[in-house]
Amino acid sequence: MPIGQHLNPRRKRALGVIATALLVSGFGTMDPLYADDLSPTMAGQLAASAQSIAVGLENVWRGADSLIGPMLGRRGRLQLARHVGLLEQSLGAGRQAAEAWHAVATHAAALGDTARLIEALDRRVALALARGDYDSASTQAAELLRQARSHGIVRAQAAAEGYLGVVARRRGQLDEARTHQEAALTLRRSQKDRVGEAQVLMNLGTVHRDLGDFARALELQIDALELRRSLGSQEKLDLSYRNIALLYREIEDTEQAKLNFEAALASSRHNYDPQSMAGALGSYASFSNDIGDATAALTMARQAREIDASIGNRPYVGLENVEIGRALIRLGRDDEAAAALTEALTIGRELNHREITGGALLHLGRIALRAGNEALATEHLDAAIRVLGEAGLKSALSEAFAAREEIAIASGQLASAIDFAHRRAALREELLGTRSGRQLAALKSRYERADADQRIRLLSLTNEVQSLRLGQQALLRNIGIGVGGVLLLMLLLLLRRYRATRALYRALQHKNAEISAHEVRLEAANAKLSTHAAELYQAAITDPLTSAYNRGHLLRQLDENLAHALSSGQDLSLLLIDFDHFKAINDEHGHLFGDRVLASGIQIVRQWLEPGDLVGRYGGEEFVVVMPGRDAATAAVIAERLRAKVAQGLGSIGEARRPPTISIGLASLHESGSRTLEDLLGAADVAVYRAKAQGRNRVVPYAA
Repeated sequence: MPIGQHLNPRRKRALGVIATALLVSGFGTMDPLYADDLSPTMAGQLAASAQSIAVGLENVWRGADSLIGPMLGRRGRLQLARHVGLLEQSLGAGRQAAEAWHAVATHAAALGDTARLIEALDRRVALALARGDYDSASTQAAELLRQARSHGIVRAQAAAEGYLGVVARRRGQLDEARTHQEAALTLRRSQKDRVGEAQVLMNLGTVHRDLGDFARALELQIDALELRRSLGSQEKLDLSYRNIALLYREIEDTEQAKLNFEAALASSRHNYDPQSMAGALGSYASFSNDIGDATAALTMARQAREIDASIGNRPYVGLENVEIGRALIRLGRDDEAAAALTEALTIGRELNHREITGGALLHLGRIALRAGNEALATEHLDAAIRVLGEAGLKSALSEAFAAREEIAIASGQLASAIDFAHRRAALREELLGTRSGRQLAALKSRYERADADQRIRLLSLTNEVQSLRLGQQALLRNIGIGVGGVLLLMLLLLLRRYRATRALYRALQHKNAEISAHEVRLEAANAKLSTHAAELYQAAITDPLTSAYNRGHLLRQLDENLAHALSSGQDLSLLLIDFDHFKAINDEHGHLFGDRVLASGIQIVRQWLEPGDLVGRYGGEEFVVVMPGRDAATAAVIAERLRAKVAQGLGSIGEARRPPTISIGLASLHESGSRTLEDLLGAADVAVYRAKAQGRNRVVPYAA
């Protein structure tokens, strides 16, 4: 019911004066701004100014509510709090807006105003999610769902299901999140709510990404983007672009990821939305760190942190501090990095946010390790391994395993080092398999879309041909009926029909030609797909960096050769090659230089192997050479030749402080007494660790 039906004229005038005061105090001192003016710096300044304005608005509101609230009555106080809430929320002032909407909910409950109560609950859930208060968001979303069901308000039910799905996903409860989002999608579609449907499609795509259903996730995100475009609205396009960019980042499609991140930034500028810009900048900074562009990552992460700090978005401030720390470590500014990561760790622990906590501990451990403080590094890294393992963040967990292996080697704890090496190798193999599966899923998704479009076109052409054939049959019937007419009329009719038939026949020939052309194109597409499948198989058995066999194919080949050697009584030797000081090489010269060292070293190994020998990547900087039919003495000669050739070949590569070398552990069936694949690899593993303990750059055979 309109407010005018509840307030007397004096109360109306008082409410009008207060609203005018709020508007003047909020916007009377602001200069005109335009969408083209928005930059990361301007966005941060605008967010800070908005917070100052929001504090002033809150003070004016509380004073007015206290002084003339009794004159306004409960209905007037509700309307005043609602207008303040809308103003505070438009300014990005989450805390102040939450207070105002709490007041709206209290007044609405007392008045029995269901519409305003549901509106207030909806706003409070969104604000709780924004500040990372998932317990409060879950409780209020459940109350929103109860109220909406009780009063049969379907759109509010859809909103509540969507909110509950977001909370469940952020807590890692992915099956529950999918159930809530699918329920929300059904409700949105039943109301023909296209804007709400686009939002749910985007959220559901994110859930499928976390579940590992990559093809479905990409399809849902693209559907959400196309739906928003079809509605002619620019609102939240940046979120769709950002989610699609994150999916392409997962499959290491750098070009597509960059294009979509840039589109997300452009959309946030167009909408003049500092909060959206902060989200796009933060995600882009993480991606830039992944590809080694530390300078760009540092700039964008600091800009995002400035905006999020201004609007009080603590979860994102924590994540951005982690990215700042990562960039500063790569730039060699460890003291600054430690300060940012310590702040991130504090936020992560306060919010019980595992991604922030695990990332901060990991990189603080790296800093301590680089400073030579092994005890502190071990403490941080062990805590990081526990948190990252609980959160399922496998890439960061692999990095933590590598750092702990390095500490164990340096302190002489060979058994512990071997354990961490095996755990890292297993996790790396899982990550490589997951990434290959995602790339194949993306390719499959694109092909299925193209194939579906092709089928629709062919079906349309088939319908047209069928229509022409039916017309031709009708024409022939008409000719048969006209036979009984006057001869001249029949001749004229036949002539006329003949001409029409010729025209239809030519049209039919043209359509048949089009069908043939489409069939040719489809055959070409099938041939291309077969080629892609062959290429994917080759990629699936080889390491992309060194062109050696990957771990899975290497172990299968080794298992077959071992079975043959055991059944025939022949000997078999195995070399386990480890590149010396490889972590230090990466830290000093960067991962691209480290990749060159691995690729060049294995190229030399392959060049000097004997016919019939094979080489594969066992994990990280470890490679295995299998020598069927060779005893330990012969293998030792070949191993020494490989070591010398690699040392000679890598001695002139780049500008390394120390020339890259390799350590080789040698094990043979007869000498080691091994009967299984695990025993033979374990013997070689022990030998290579002895080689490292004896000073590296040497060949050490296994000794029982």
